[in-house]
Amino acid sequence: MKSIEVCLTHQQLKNYNFKGKIVIIIDVLRATSTINTILYNGAQLVKPVETLEECKKYRDESYIIMAERMGKKVRGFDYGNSPTKIDKNEFEGRKVSIATSNGTKAIIKTKGSKVSILGSFLNMSSLIDFINKNSEDALIVCSGWQGSSNIEDTLCAGGIICGSKTHSIISDNAIMAKELFESSKNKILETMMGSSHAKRLSSNDNIKDIEFCSKVDIQPVIPILKDDYLVLM
Repeated sequence: MKSIEVCLTHQQLKNYNFKGKIVIIIDVLRATSTINTILYNGAQLVKPVETLEECKKYRDESYIIMAERMGKKVRGFDYGNSPTKIDKNEFEGRKVSIATSNGTKAIIKTKGSKVSILGSFLNMSSLIDFINKNSEDALIVCSGWQGSSNIEDTLCAGGIICGSKTHSIISDNAIMAKELFESSKNKILETMMGSSHAKRLSSNDNIKDIEFCSKVDIQPVIPILKDDYLVLM
């Protein structure tokens, strides 16, 4: 039987062999939710980058440039990392470059997998369907926060695991994620609001983002990493 396991932070990814596997990167608050929203609203592609300097360079190529550090928009960029500020009229047909504190770094680290796709509550059932229809083992990579695990990413990972009927759990991380989701599936927003990162974002007046990112299956698409760019599958 195929296997599924969970890496709780992108810093721990070096301890996992993900070659030949399906890798699902999760950063619920907010990078993967934001990127899913950008592509769902018609953007041509998204270029994830690690540094602010690299992201800025894409402005010369007519990209929309987006950057966030410590939960806040970086001065000099078009947008921060907020899914609720994505306007279809602004993004449709455009190219986007984005640098975030954790999520884009996690995405870049998964190069070399069989396939790297982005996950969030917004597209959870689409991810589950994809995993169930494929024969490869799966690794869910939670972005975490500055090297520590977080509730919202682990909760989403657990939802994916609960929906997978074709993969066996092979790690304690996956067991914990599954049990967290099973105990919280009817109170996702409430559970997320209790997380440390949600409290950080709340202090920055981002309650709308947290509420939005807790919604399940409102954007049934799958962003996939192809040649360093994220596009819709």
